[in-house]
Amino acid sequence: MTQEPAARPRRGRRRDPDAHAAVLRATRELVAELGYHRVTMERIAARAGVARMTLYRWWPNKAAVVTEAVADRLAPEPPPDTGSTRADAIASLVSLVRTLTLLGDPSVVAGALVERGEAGRTELRDLLAARLEPLRRLLERGRERGELPAALPVAALVDSWLGFVLYRIVFTERVPDQDEIAALVDVLPFTQP
Repeated sequence: MTQEPAARPRRGRRRDPDAHAAVLRATRELVAELGYHRVTMERIAARAGVARMTLYRWWPNKAAVVTEAVADRLAPEPPPDTGSTRADAIASLVSLVRTLTLLGDPSVVAGALVERGEAGRTELRDLLAARLEPLRRLLERGRERGELPAALPVAALVDSWLGFVLYRIVFTERVPDQDEIAALVDVLPFTQP
């Protein structure tokens, strides 16, 4: 009678797709319920029904899990073109605020990405760059339409908008509302085409 060889244990970081999906779903739920800072690897593991060591085999820390869990929600939306530069700028900034305050918690995106060190800062920079380029384009389109002065410093203006949004969200943990964003956009010297 021949014996079949014993199955070799799996090595490496191969992920069970169902467990992986459960972890990401549990992470999103916990962040929405508790806020980023109160989520722990232990809570994620318990909610997902996996061992805590499984999490640490797949991700180095909570920030990495949260980053992956919300990554699909960070993709930039196509820039609006309603025919009004003002309306397009407000909609784009509202979308940026929504992205940076995923799951209702101002600290989720900035906290998760910044806590990951240089890799997190690079991801945050890339995320913001993808969101800022459409803002630049819509302001340049506004100049071409004659709604804004030709000499408007578009790059500096967009950077200042980003500074305002990040300051509010990261440092004061206050989410700018639509009225504040509209007031920020209304500082622009709009002209009648």
